[in-house]
Amino acid sequence: MKLISLLALLCSFSSHGFFPPEDFGGDSRNEDQNVFVNFTESRSIITYDLNSYEVTAETRINFHQSSSGYPVFDLIPTIEKIELDGKTISAPTRYLPENASQVRVIDQLSSQGDHELLILNKIDKLVSFDSYDKTVRSAFWMSDLSDRRYLERYLPTNLEYDQYKNTFEIKIINTNVEHQIYANGEIKEIGVNHFEITFPEHYTSSSIYFHLTEKNAYPEERFSYTSIDGRVIPVTIYSQLNLQALKTDTLRILAELENDYGPWPHQHVIIYGAGMGGMEYSGATRTSRSALGHELHHSYFARNMMPSRGNAGWIDEALASWRDNGYPRTSVGSLKYSKMGSHSTYRRTTDTDAYSKGAKLMAYFNYRLEEKGGLRPFLKKYFAEHKAESFLTSTFKNDLEDYLGQQLDNIFNPYVFGRNYFNGDKLVIQPESRENPMHPKETDNQLMMSL
Repeated sequence: MKLISLLALLCSFSSHGFFPPEDFGGDSRNEDQNVFVNFTESRSIITYDLNSYEVTAETRINFHQSSSGYPVFDLIPTIEKIELDGKTISAPTRYLPENASQVRVIDQLSSQGDHELLILNKIDKLVSFDSYDKTVRSAFWMSDLSDRRYLERYLPTNLEYDQYKNTFEIKIINTNVEHQIYANGEIKEIGVNHFEITFPEHYTSSSIYFHLTEKNAYPEERFSYTSIDGRVIPVTIYSQLNLQALKTDTLRILAELENDYGPWPHQHVIIYGAGMGGMEYSGATRTSRSALGHELHHSYFARNMMPSRGNAGWIDEALASWRDNGYPRTSVGSLKYSKMGSHSTYRRTTDTDAYSKGAKLMAYFNYRLEEKGGLRPFLKKYFAEHKAESFLTSTFKNDLEDYLGQQLDNIFNPYVFGRNYFNGDKLVIQPESRENPMHPKETDNQLMMSL
């Protein structure tokens, strides 16, 4: 009876894009597995103290555990205190199978059902205090090119497969200087230097955009954009760059994307013209001007439809890079072998082949679908059916096959999974790991410069 209930629960999750990796750490017949759980809500109180120059976070997490075992989550900073259901525990770092990544595993055997986790930690990444002016700047910048570079760098979170409600209460204390926040959630100002941010329930660990500065730190352009569905969407652009040029580019790109894929799928547009780099968030981006179109494209594929794990991350990068290349059509002869969708199921980063080999694969699908108007009509349908969900490579493959009316194993096996179509043997892959100009890897020193 327990097995039937568990299968029913998993089927229910999967229908909404809930795709955790397999539990690990012991014989699957025993109840001593390290188990992936489902966060239902998280609330963090984050305090920036201008006397001690420290940032502390207290986070309460409610989660559901579908089977007995040791719950898995992630957090990189040192844990100052941790409790499970009111009992003090510990949560050491452990490697995932195949050394694909690392996570935190609670050392307390926990039963199936609902639980509460309390965690205290300090945040020391991408924080800059000015002791003379009594100000602080802080940002939760992220990356999909390096392991464990999502929300876990700053706060306890689940892995990218999980979507859950997240709330931040932000306090800046021991200063009379007013601060402000740019964030892709609903911001409520409780008082001076006291804010509450509520993020949508479909967000994952890679969705959140958060940037704290002193008030009026950057020139701003705020205006409204009317979506094709009639919604009036607030747009915030802030930068030391040319704001009018960024506004012109933004309006052009939004019109292009809505024409291709449907109404803008977020309640806002936030653009930080940092002058370097490029990274996508849900309805927001920190970007250079040249990467703006690439990053806003990700607000459809990557940060509304969201990859559940690293093996699905190639899809959105391939699509955005195909757009950057001018939506070309190419024949199968242009394709090169790749395993960008067949790494360990525990992988949490995107294969850089997506920018080159993946983009060529999308150009081939554009050619293959020429009689149906190309790839973009399919993508519009695909997005509408999976909006605000997470997905796997199989989600994309199955939907594309249904739309085309043909099976595509002969394409996906060699060019996505790195296997011979006829016998399943692994192919010899020549990676194309050159850095993409839209998503350069940036050091913490470089990121600090854009606080």
